[in-house]
Amino acid sequence: MSYKVLARKYRPQQFDDVVAQNHVTRTLKNALKSGRTSSGYLFTGPRGTGKTTTARILAKAMNCLEGPTPTPCDKCPSCTEIIAGSSLDVLEIDAASNTGVDDIRTLRENVRYLPATGKKRIYIIDEVHRLSGSAFDALLKTLEEPPEHVVFILATTEPHKVPETIRSRTQRHDFRRVSAEELKKHLRNIADTEKININDDALYILARKADGSVRDSMSLLDQLSAFTEETISVGHVNEALGLIDRQFYFDYVEAVAAKNSSASLEMIKKLIDSGIDLGEFCVGLVDHFRNLLILNNTENPANLLELSESEMTSFQNQKDHFTTGDLLRMIKVISDTSRDLKFGLDPRLLLETATLRLTKMETTVSFEEILAHLSDPENSPAPSINNASAPPPSTDLFGTTPKPKLEYPAPSFSQATPPPERPKPETFAEPAPGEVRRINLPIVQTSWNKFIDYLKTKNQMLAAHLSMVEIREVKDNVIVAVFYNNGGTSKQIVEKPDYMSKIIAELKEFYKTNIGIRFQVDMAKKADIPARQERKIEKVNTEEILEKNGKLKKLVEKFDGEIIGVRDNEES
Repeated sequence: MSYKVLARKYRPQQFDDVVAQNHVTRTLKNALKSGRTSSGYLFTGPRGTGKTTTARILAKAMNCLEGPTPTPCDKCPSCTEIIAGSSLDVLEIDAASNTGVDDIRTLRENVRYLPATGKKRIYIIDEVHRLSGSAFDALLKTLEEPPEHVVFILATTEPHKVPETIRSRTQRHDFRRVSAEELKKHLRNIADTEKININDDALYILARKADGSVRDSMSLLDQLSAFTEETISVGHVNEALGLIDRQFYFDYVEAVAAKNSSASLEMIKKLIDSGIDLGEFCVGLVDHFRNLLILNNTENPANLLELSESEMTSFQNQKDHFTTGDLLRMIKVISDTSRDLKFGLDPRLLLETATLRLTKMETTVSFEEILAHLSDPENSPAPSINNASAPPPSTDLFGTTPKPKLEYPAPSFSQATPPPERPKPETFAEPAPGEVRRINLPIVQTSWNKFIDYLKTKNQMLAAHLSMVEIREVKDNVIVAVFYNNGGTSKQIVEKPDYMSKIIAELKEFYKTNIGIRFQVDMAKKADIPARQERKIEKVNTEEILEKNGKLKKLVEKFDGEIIGVRDNEES
């Protein structure tokens, strides 16, 4: 026996088997029970959602020997003929290839004939919006006053193209797009029945790729079942369907958030070398930013996002990287790039340009934040030298600008060459006047080592302590730095008021923005400590030791330190 594809093999034969269209099937079943069936139906909705399938089930329900019934038997001659597509009383017409008025005139002549074996003569017209205007006019009178034995079921994906006169003479039922979660459950049942080994994450990708179409999702599963004999994973799905691994989007967005232009451009090169469709990448990137946008602006995002648990966790880790204004501007940049790709311009140049715009994009701030920032004279950034509001240069009596006088340095009689100045540590660029700069976790993580090097030139002791921390979170320009269980003493030192104010001042100077920092100790995670440091520390009377040892006392006072104990006498 020849192989039957999954979309045909698992086509629903009962109303209850139709996926995620309960609002339609319940209405039709109740109408059949009460005998209130219509002479004309209009089924609308996206492709692959069950319009034609439901039309066939309705035809069976009307012509079944036990009918009209909401549960056709599928055993009588009428049901079996409709299932096989050989019934003389159920005619399926493709409007895309029968668009002319002559085809509809032939149909009008045939509706006069009584059904051959069934109770109704049923016409299923698929893609009815493809009929010509004259064909619709010819169909109009028949729809308005059809013979009692005739039922018309019209199906279309574009109901707005069907004339209002036709829509008003039919009973309309709208089929909705099937959610990824419902598609995943349906595919799981089919995979278990067919003994196809596929994990849940891979099913989620198939469900999202189908875009609400049950037929498309089963066709994709059919394709994947022939791809490998192993358990189908996310990697297999991406390879077989030519999709981009979602982790690539996470890495790309991480590089954008860190303002790392070099890494972002390298990823674009890798994308182009792999031969992936760049338009597909833009669509996926917009969807990625859309997920972050939903997470930033809703309290219950699970209802709006079609994500697995692992994907939701990854998106939660990135949701604080950008503000809502940032995400809206980024979506606009990528949407414009996707549109420009269709005009045949250099795709690599367009994508690289868009990438640089994303990495160089300044953070969006509200007008109220700018006013609040400008009203604080202590924290207000110094005005730029090239400020447009600076007074114009003075002119002479003739209205010309005098040339500046050249001042020559005084000659030096010393033969010794002065030592070159030590280069200043690298810091962030000064913000524009009135700009309120925001920082995020990737920016701080990638620049923390540079900040430590910068701090060494100011205070080596503080730099040594801060080099032990791990940056865990950045929110509202406040850094959360974590010492692990051997860093409790360092935390006590850096949290002293004088040191804390010094750290905050240097952070502001380095990042060129108002910034705060909080320290925590994580006792659950043990840092790597050399064996000699893990020896037992004996508590002693520190005041007595300092009185006996004057040098040690001066050393403690100089560095504002403290003695927490003395190691055992074992030689190291």
